[in-house]
Amino acid sequence: MRFEDVINELEMIAPVATQEEWDNSGVQIAFRGSGIRRIMTALEITDEVVSEAIERGADLIVTHHPLIFGSIENIDSAQIEGQYILDLIGNNISVYSSHTPFDMCEGGNNDYLASELGLRDVEGFTVKKDGILVKDMIGRTGYLPEVMSLGELADIVSGILDIQRQSVRTVGELSETIEKAAVCTGAGADFIETAVDNGCDVLITGDVKYHDAQKAKSTGLCVIDAGHYGTEKTFTANMAGKLRERLVDQVEVIESSADIDPFTKE
Repeated sequence: MRFEDVINELEMIAPVATQEEWDNSGVQIAFRGSGIRRIMTALEITDEVVSEAIERGADLIVTHHPLIFGSIENIDSAQIEGQYILDLIGNNISVYSSHTPFDMCEGGNNDYLASELGLRDVEGFTVKKDGILVKDMIGRTGYLPEVMSLGELADIVSGILDIQRQSVRTVGELSETIEKAAVCTGAGADFIETAVDNGCDVLITGDVKYHDAQKAKSTGLCVIDAGHYGTEKTFTANMAGKLRERLVDQVEVIESSADIDPFTKE
């Protein structure tokens, strides 16, 4: 299948035009006109992912986190990003990234977590822009299947995401009653006030900093921090499934098996 045709299919899943202004989703490395026989999905580009793609004969890597953020002044093998680019180009491997578009799209990161939690009446955040209430689909809100405690919900999140319970941090009393949840995979602490404004009892996200936790606590909002990697690692299997549905037997789609979580596990 032609590279351009695969990109068209990716755009049907999560249109790059929906990305946030600061994002750099879309084509990162392109061997245009080339044939794509095998696609590998991965959360992001690392040494392990590059080596795996080369070993498994991938022609295209589809990631969540962009390989390239901002402008590039030079490609230097002494720099991590530069070496990735050189290794990928040297092995004729293209790269496409679907970052905030996959956070926003139907069935993407946030919908997946909301679905796994069994949330009801799921919708995007209601926010005010230019004095008008609109839906911001970067996150989701919804009601839990039943009212439960913060501690019980943290246990469920740990199980759903297959991460150690001790790695899941919480803000608020574990006995606090939770009914409505906000979900923003990755780093979503910027949506603490939005979650409060949307009447949520808890925000489930990752990468929560100390001052963010203090802000949440002061507003009475509970927080479950399951980590950036923990909340987004489902991208690999989720995107692979969507590509298989669209490409059927035209291209083989494989999932990276590299464990790229940088934090040490006990």
